[in-house]
Amino acid sequence: MKPMTPAWLLFTALACTGPALAGQSLEQIRYALYKDPQADVSADLRVLAERGDLASKQLLGDVLASSDSANRQEAIRLYQEAFAEGRGLVPALASLARLLDRSPGLRQQQRAWVAQALTRYPATLDPRNTNATLEVFLTYPDLVPTAEAAQLLALYEQSCLLDCHPELYRAVVAERQGDRAAAEHWYQQAVRVDPRGVDRYYAFLGERQDTAFPAFARTLEPRMAQLPVEIVHRIGSLLDTISTVQRADQQAEQDEQLGNAMGAPRPAPTPEQQARAKALADEWAAAMAEVQRWFDNAAQRGFVPALVSKANFMISNPTEHNADQVQALIAQVQAKDPTRAKALNASLYMVTNWLTLDPQKAQVLIDELIASNFRDAHLLLADLYSKGGLDQPDQERALAIYQEQAERGATAAWYRMATIYASGRAICHDPVKAYTYARLALDLGERRARGLLKRLDKTLKTADIERAMAARNDLLKETTL
Repeated sequence: MKPMTPAWLLFTALACTGPALAGQSLEQIRYALYKDPQADVSADLRVLAERGDLASKQLLGDVLASSDSANRQEAIRLYQEAFAEGRGLVPALASLARLLDRSPGLRQQQRAWVAQALTRYPATLDPRNTNATLEVFLTYPDLVPTAEAAQLLALYEQSCLLDCHPELYRAVVAERQGDRAAAEHWYQQAVRVDPRGVDRYYAFLGERQDTAFPAFARTLEPRMAQLPVEIVHRIGSLLDTISTVQRADQQAEQDEQLGNAMGAPRPAPTPEQQARAKALADEWAAAMAEVQRWFDNAAQRGFVPALVSKANFMISNPTEHNADQVQALIAQVQAKDPTRAKALNASLYMVTNWLTLDPQKAQVLIDELIASNFRDAHLLLADLYSKGGLDQPDQERALAIYQEQAERGATAAWYRMATIYASGRAICHDPVKAYTYARLALDLGERRARGLLKRLDKTLKTADIERAMAARNDLLKETTL
């Protein structure tokens, strides 16, 4: 089955028209995206956008926002230019809201602009305007009064004729009204039709999220094949994060029970501790199998992000998988996205547990990725230095690269720096700095940082956490988002 094109991207692709003076016309570009949502159309769109075509600006923003190599600041600028203070394309505001919703830092940065934009057009003029305001409501629920959002939702349901999915709007309206039972019902319905519903429902569950969401996901497993592939992949990715966090929490608990003090001999585990360790190992194996089932389903449907996620999942768990399995996945990615396949091969060559270990080959591939401006190429180079692939581990060199990339907007770099400072390999152990960077990474959308923060919360003093949060606040003001 061909991967589902997001409804908002198809809407943009089919809604507006504009003339083309060179290269592919806008209609040809839309058709290319319809046939292949991963089609490389950026160059042709830039030609049209630079000539002032608003529809091309919005579509280019959509392409950048949905791409792994997206320049988020450029996408924001394009959406704002396409919106044109309400005189241009109001649906561009909806696209902007969806982008901002994925990044807490960007959301705060653009809050004032969005609040002003809401005053530039009548929300009830037509269905597109209504939808744009509802999308802003999802991202900034406090900027749209709940009563107004409920009225707009009623209009949306009356006027929508194609690809209508009010579930997520209903869930947020119900939550803002204080009706948690209705909100949970609609969030569960939203998960089935809107990839955004996955993370929204998880956040709604609050303190019980890490147990309640996996339980809910199990009720969906029998219908996995009928769910849109993006939703299947999103659920698998979230379950992967949850299991990783729980594993880190369990490891911290075991270390505490076994007296993992610096320099102190570790006593032999008691029968109760052995039984607990076995139960945790069985629980971890079951969680990994569950994640694998979701990734497998999305990967079998040829969804490239799922193939990449599954390969990375195996690389991160080398004792449970082997190089042959990963190479088979990389071959599938190669047929659709050679650049991503090259990045996966670089990671494969850095796995010390497998016979495929070849740091020199990894470096050659990374150099090629850097030359081609692949977004994560420098992060891979830092990984190589951190793991000691080229000689001894050079954490200072790795940190310098991560820092540079973090300052350029790579949120994953903050998390990688946090893990280095937390582990203290080859450099001074600094858990306060680890907490600072992990918290900043989480604030910028890097969910994997939750596990590290949970471990650090158990060991750091309150004063140290306060110092870390103060440093995080300062960094957040300076960070390129």
